Amino acid sequence: MAVTGLAARAPARGDLDPDDLVLEGPHTYRVHTRAYTDPAVFEAEMERIFSRTWVYIGHESEIPHPGDYKTAHIGRQPVIVSRGDGGEIHVLVNRCVHRGSVVCRSPRGTANYFRCPYHGWVYGKDGSLAGIAMREGDSGYSEHFAAPAGLMRVPSVATYRGLIFASFNPEVPSIEQHLGRAAFLIDNKIDQSPVGEIALRSDPYVVTYRGNWKFQAENIVDGYHFTFVHEGFIKLQERYGDSTGDFGVHRGRSMAEVRRIRARGVSWGCSQGHGLSAKPVDQIESLLDGRLGDYYRELLERHGPERLAWIAGSGAMSIFPNLGIIHHQIRVWRPLAPDLTEVTVYPYELRGAPDEINQGWLRSQERFYGPAGHGMPDDVEIFALNQQGLDASAVDWLILERGIDSERRDEVGDYEGLPSGETPQRAFWRRWKRLMAEG
Repeated sequence: MAVTGLAARAPARGDLDPDDLVLEGPHTYRVHTRAYTDPAVFEAEMERIFSRTWVYIGHESEIPHPGDYKTAHIGRQPVIVSRGDGGEIHVLVNRCVHRGSVVCRSPRGTANYFRCPYHGWVYGKDGSLAGIAMREGDSGYSEHFAAPAGLMRVPSVATYRGLIFASFNPEVPSIEQHLGRAAFLIDNKIDQSPVGEIALRSDPYVVTYRGNWKFQAENIVDGYHFTFVHEGFIKLQERYGDSTGDFGVHRGRSMAEVRRIRARGVSWGCSQGHGLSAKPVDQIESLLDGRLGDYYRELLERHGPERLAWIAGSGAMSIFPNLGIIHHQIRVWRPLAPDLTEVTVYPYELRGAPDEINQGWLRSQERFYGPAGHGMPDDVEIFALNQQGLDASAVDWLILERGIDSERRDEVGDYEGLPSGETPQRAFWRRWKRLMAEG
């Protein structure tokens, strides 16, 4: 529906017309409370979004050898990601075709086959049915039994720079089309490695919060919240600096300085629903003359000065619908219910980089994102407070209008905005609305 002002009718319960849940006008952008709280909206998201577009499910370094596997989810559907004998990647629905039990229960491992714990049916690394326990004999299956082919295979699987994506949609656009401008920031992150590769080696951090999954998708590229939500961390940093292992990630020795630093750079809202934020380095000479000069000179020789400024700069991204990359980590959010979300943070290493860099970044992850860190507890508390606040359903709309008059749309349909504007969040909701409408 068109928006001529701030007034708009609240959608009736049971009405899932996305035009009534996301309202956009020349100077207006509002999202209805029900988009975060309604169980019917949540169920529609699982079908219309998570079953139809690319969903991140893992990294190739987690399954480097034939027989290696990991478990993951596409929305709420459990899957197995396995490496075949020829190095190919299989994505299989983690459900026995006999009586429905989960076949693989371990988060990660190595196996020549998958055996259902209920009745012992056995499947190969590619999901093919390899054996049925007690099939022969008087108590077995008849000669007329039509055995199924095996575990359901997810029809679309793709990788980009080691990132593994899958989709239940056999006609999903290419992964390059899906990523669009986000591929530029992914390349920048991975090309911080002298050999252009990252590896997930450390155990992940896992947290569950009482709030909608879209809060995490919005927040990882929200440049507006930091000095409010993380005020305690800024004061700690003001007193102790990097002495507790921050490795120069969250710069600024005072609230005013943090705000000045975070006012630099650019944000993008992509037509594919991704939100991006980036800030190139101003002077690469300071890097080349520093204690890690040899490392940066190697990157300079490989990529040139203009590209190095972006590679060595900061960047964050929310890849629609479930992937975030920031601060040498891959972050995955999994919707469990309208008000329940699981977030898993995977620190990664830069292959070929000096040990000082990988160790320093890991300490930084522990300081801000780990179980005893400062940033993750702050964020998940806010997500829970958001969800509690939405119980006040007498107030219909959330406001996502910061920076709306200063953003610029380019020739491919992406919006460029201010670092602390809500350009990335508006892009997420535009894609959300399109996919929900297609249902």
